[in-house]
Amino acid sequence: MLDVSIIIPVYNKMEQLERSLYFIANQIDTGISLEVVVIDDGSTEPVKDIINCYTDQIKNLKYLYLERDKHSCRSRTRNIGISESSGNILVFLDCGIVIPDFFIERVVNRIGDCTNMVLYHYVMGAFTEPNKEDLLVIENIKPSNLADICEQLRYHPDWEDMRTSHFELVDHDLNRMDVPWSMGWGGAVTASRDIVLLAGGFDETLKGWGAEDTDFAYQLHKHGASMYATDDICTLHLPHPSDDNIDQKIKSSYLNRKKMHMKHRTFDTEIYPYSADLHFDLIMAKFNRLVTHYYVPAYSDSLIELLNREYVQGAERTAVIGADSHAVLSTLNVSHVFLQNKGLLQRYQSTWPEKEFVYLLGLDTLYPSKHFDVIIVTDYFRMFSEPLIGIMLKELYRISKKVVFLYNDSYVSYLATTAGWTWHNRQELEQLFERSQLMFHTERQVGDCKVFEAGKAVTVVV
Repeated sequence: MLDVSIIIPVYNKMEQLERSLYFIANQIDTGISLEVVVIDDGSTEPVKDIINCYTDQIKNLKYLYLERDKHSCRSRTRNIGISESSGNILVFLDCGIVIPDFFIERVVNRIGDCTNMVLYHYVMGAFTEPNKEDLLVIENIKPSNLADICEQLRYHPDWEDMRTSHFELVDHDLNRMDVPWSMGWGGAVTASRDIVLLAGGFDETLKGWGAEDTDFAYQLHKHGASMYATDDICTLHLPHPSDDNIDQKIKSSYLNRKKMHMKHRTFDTEIYPYSADLHFDLIMAKFNRLVTHYYVPAYSDSLIELLNREYVQGAERTAVIGADSHAVLSTLNVSHVFLQNKGLLQRYQSTWPEKEFVYLLGLDTLYPSKHFDVIIVTDYFRMFSEPLIGIMLKELYRISKKVVFLYNDSYVSYLATTAGWTWHNRQELEQLFERSQLMFHTERQVGDCKVFEAGKAVTVVV
């Protein structure tokens, strides 16, 4: 078995492929056994001509041509690259990304015999527009000076890897992040073969652009990968005109993220479609440290008694969203609790084994239609943005026969007064409900808290 396999998918882009192969061919010779596997995803250009130019310079250079069909996608090319490779260490490199002359030596030294390590390399210029001024910076780039040039570009606003600050905040140890997989962009990634095979490779149902790489990173993380960013092993993406429409990319990425959640069905994948990669770890860190009962009003015993008597008693399946205090959970007799704080979730599962704790928010769940008899939603609901509330309302009314909302008129959360989060008032909530064609039709007052039942708005024709 070889030491390292570099896997490069390509579709046309002959010039970019030639540059990638040139930098690979000029690696420092350290006796490390290396192969390069180029998977051509049905190019219409004569990509094989570039391969022929490098067969003498790269000893183990494989080329496979795939006919273009309905199954064509980045994931399939990479998976075929995995199956056709034989290296203990796999390097996934996008066409047009170039590597310094010490790249292979350093990744081997870093991973060694480790069977679960994954390295995410800095990629300079991933979003750089190919104009003349930008290209002058890298005009004389070559394998021997690439590292120095990357260092010059590390904090250049037009060239830096957009993940740089996030990498530095955890001192490049991605395992310290709440969702390290969200940094798992696929342009330049090195991993031990064992962890790649254990994770099952790339998901070939994710077509088009976006999310197939972070889904792969999620699978790696789920199977115990140890993830690091490599500030000492940088790469460069050579700027070139984009062949994708930005609106199409955004739509494709969103749809793939939704598919990703359909597989995993956890809170972190549930809100991933609605969050930017670069801020997603911060969002998840917020929820993993959020103790809800400090930010919603305290609910009285008489209110809990009313909820138990009027809504929970006699029902087979009931749930609460936005409650994590011992006082509420020990007295509210629901069968299911939706929680987003992973630490509390793990602790409460052992504290109340009779309840099922669900790591979801309620935007996109695994439950069939009308699974619950009733779902109770606390004032916690008021902290979410309008788009998320609309999505949540639609889902809650799909999975439950009845949805009940708690609302405290006099309470304004610390989240709004100090932290600057959203905290909707009654009027704003009514407008949000109207947009979802819902209206409050039952209201009870218990102390400072109102209990609303809401249902479909009825249009009266006069």
